[in-house]
Amino acid sequence: MLKALVVDDEYLVRMGIRETIDWASHGIEIIGEADNGADGLSLAMQHKPDVIVTDIRMPYMNGIEFIEKIKENRLNAGIIVLSGYDEFQYAQAAIRHGASSYLLKPVDTDELAASVRAIGLEAQARLRDRDYYGQLKSELPAISRQFWLDLLHGRIRQEEEIAGKRQLLGLDMRPGYITAIVLEPKDKTASPSASGSALIEESTVGAELKAHSLHTEAVVPSGPGQWTVVLKVTDEWNETLGRIRAFGYGLAARAKQAGEPELAIGIGRSATKLAELNASYGSAVEAVQKAATSIGGVWYAEDADEMATRREIRGALAYIRRHYAESITVEKVAAEVFVSPTHLMHLFRKELNKTFYECLTECRIEEAKLMLRDPRYRVYEVSDRVGFGDAKYFSQIFKKMTGMTPSEYARTEG
Repeated sequence: MLKALVVDDEYLVRMGIRETIDWASHGIEIIGEADNGADGLSLAMQHKPDVIVTDIRMPYMNGIEFIEKIKENRLNAGIIVLSGYDEFQYAQAAIRHGASSYLLKPVDTDELAASVRAIGLEAQARLRDRDYYGQLKSELPAISRQFWLDLLHGRIRQEEEIAGKRQLLGLDMRPGYITAIVLEPKDKTASPSASGSALIEESTVGAELKAHSLHTEAVVPSGPGQWTVVLKVTDEWNETLGRIRAFGYGLAARAKQAGEPELAIGIGRSATKLAELNASYGSAVEAVQKAATSIGGVWYAEDADEMATRREIRGALAYIRRHYAESITVEKVAAEVFVSPTHLMHLFRKELNKTFYECLTECRIEEAKLMLRDPRYRVYEVSDRVGFGDAKYFSQIFKKMTGMTPSEYARTEG
């Protein structure tokens, strides 16, 4: 049965509405009445009526103010405004403020009963829709996670089905490459937690990916002790691959610094469409197995097994990731990977097309970006913590590489 509330400062009007209509025959119950807007609001908050019939002019709180309060408190009731002919402008204003309808006095009882029923049914339908979409919204993360798991494990492959689910979930429909990155502890038995590492969490991984300007489609638990990142590749693949490697080294270094189990990161081959994501995931799983025994813990599916140069570069980058805040020299890093400083600098130029110190600076700036998102850190503190020391020099380098000063970046991204 529909619930209706009557709010009017004239007793005879309220009595007429209550007594001259057989409300039960219309499926309606009058659950209360009030002679002013303040008491009417209190009753509405208490009883949550489907329909409110209200006068436009009342003491303490007029009809328009009453309607505004109903909307402010997110009550679902439809509102019918009663007005005299000379109050027509007020009635129009009430409609603009959210009233469902207005009726001119003297009110035709049949018209009033029909309006209350129609507007009450609309209010109930609106409430059902709100509850349904609210429930759907709360379930979307789980539905989305299952969609990505089905893709990774090859349970859905038809393009039409994939496109339909992407549209339902509001996912990016633009074409582009996509790839899977698998994260897991090198030694799964060393970690008691389900994820394998406190660092392998959606928010933490997402922040690290953002710091490397990588477009994340999803971060999902894909197996025991394993998480998978699905990336949308919007730039040239080799350039993106370099940033993915840097992301992997950074996350692995963070785990080590935090005393977490060592991480292995496997990068899958890129795919041209979502139906091929299962193949990318499979190659990432193979890569992560090789990463578990490699220096630095990062492996791309197409990396050759015997690449001494790459191993030396990976070792150097891993060292940089662990010690970026310290006073690092090429001589110190070269000694760690058992080559001469000159040879190491040559390898950086040959393999990465960058100097050793360019890579070191990029690493420090990436770490600075993460810290600047945290309002607890001042610019001079970030400068010191990432190994620059001189805050002025740090600001100059940061702006040169990002186009913003550290303060501007903190305001924009924080």
